[in-house]
Amino acid sequence: MTTPQKVDERQQQVVSRAAPSDTAPEPFLQWKFKRNEDTGEYEFDSIGLSDGSKVNLDNFQRALKISVGTTDGAVGEKILNKISRGMTGERADLRLNEVSALISALRPQDETEAMLLGQFLALQDSGMKCLRRANLPEQGFYHEERLFLLANKLLNTANQTIQAVLKYRSRGQQTVQVVHVHNEGQAIVAQNLSHSTGEGVKRKSEN
Repeated sequence: MTTPQKVDERQQQVVSRAAPSDTAPEPFLQWKFKRNEDTGEYEFDSIGLSDGSKVNLDNFQRALKISVGTTDGAVGEKILNKISRGMTGERADLRLNEVSALISALRPQDETEAMLLGQFLALQDSGMKCLRRANLPEQGFYHEERLFLLANKLLNTANQTIQAVLKYRSRGQQTVQVVHVHNEGQAIVAQNLSHSTGEGVKRKSEN
């Protein structure tokens, strides 16, 4: 008899924290740049919100908290800048705004999650860039194969990073499924036991 499959409720709760709600999404920060005609570079001009509302200290800190898990402006800006450097876009201002929008959708709970999710975004972005280039019609077979292999490595590492985020969010808790097998060979799932990393797991035994 097939062992019944049960949903890992703990993991479901962790994932649901990042799931979008039915309410309107919170606005995220938009970094506005102006082109310096003398240097040809885009330089920082001002900060706005994605819904066009006026920026004040309260909504700035709320938007920053959604983006990087902190209300410290200096720390938050450093985190967003570090993440944006790993993205594939050529212009720094566009990379920064892309990161600000995407990471806000993932809702990191603190600075550590923000850095891990930033790593995920950069890896995923690079992986998709490899796939795009691999599918160009003028791409030779050798380079196509190499690009597909690299994309596979990058996207697998991105998936591992998301698993690290889930593990960090659950603070190392795991769910252990206890199965009792009787003489007739019938498997019965007794219960799910959650425990923290490093702690022992108590298993029930039947007479």
